[in-house]
Amino acid sequence: MLQLKGFFRNWRTLSISTALSWLMKSLMVALIPYEIYKGEYLFSVAAIMAVVISLVPSIVQRNYRITLPFELDFLITLSLFLHTFMGEGMDFYQRFEIWDQLLHLYGGGVVALLGFVIVYTLHYTRKVRLSIPLIGFFTIIFAMGVGGLWEIGEYSVDVIFKKRTQDGLDDTMMDMIDDLIGGLVVSVLGMLYVKYSSPDTRVRLAKPLGEIFGIGKKIDLLMKRIIKSENRFKKAKDDRQ
Repeated sequence: MLQLKGFFRNWRTLSISTALSWLMKSLMVALIPYEIYKGEYLFSVAAIMAVVISLVPSIVQRNYRITLPFELDFLITLSLFLHTFMGEGMDFYQRFEIWDQLLHLYGGGVVALLGFVIVYTLHYTRKVRLSIPLIGFFTIIFAMGVGGLWEIGEYSVDVIFKKRTQDGLDDTMMDMIDDLIGGLVVSVLGMLYVKYSSPDTRVRLAKPLGEIFGIGKKIDLLMKRIIKSENRFKKAKDDRQ
């Protein structure tokens, strides 16, 4: 009974974004055995890496005890989920031609956001002191660098495993342009964040699940009924003895 109470207490205090993030992580993990069964070993490795990468923001936030902006864990997990589960697992890349373009544009922004958080963390912990323009510049370069490594990875997969993840120079250049656009947008927002935001004014998707649709009150009522039933059972047992 104490374990049940603890579960309800922990569950109801989760934020919406955290719950959604862990749901997507769980779906990606559940996809791995199915892909192994189909013989898609390369994709299975990529899915495992996606899950590991999605855990990075949580690790950084716990170890450095800082509040990461823009619900970074949710955004990164969503990007990996849309690519891994929806794009590859559900064949959205083949079903919708625009899927790849949208994912690279969104993914470029998320990667840039990750770069911003890295430099922001170093700046916040005073391990590196950078001016606001340099923070923005690092964000753009990080997005372009990771985007370039991604394209090299796709090319290597095509050559080694005889796949077709790239459709020529135009496709590669459009992906790099998307990375640049995402980097530019996030760098501007990041610089504004560093200059004007404060912990008290950050707007975050952090409303506890227990407050959604009155779930918390319903759980409290359920727990009272369980405790009352448990007390009645104990009393009846004592009376019989």
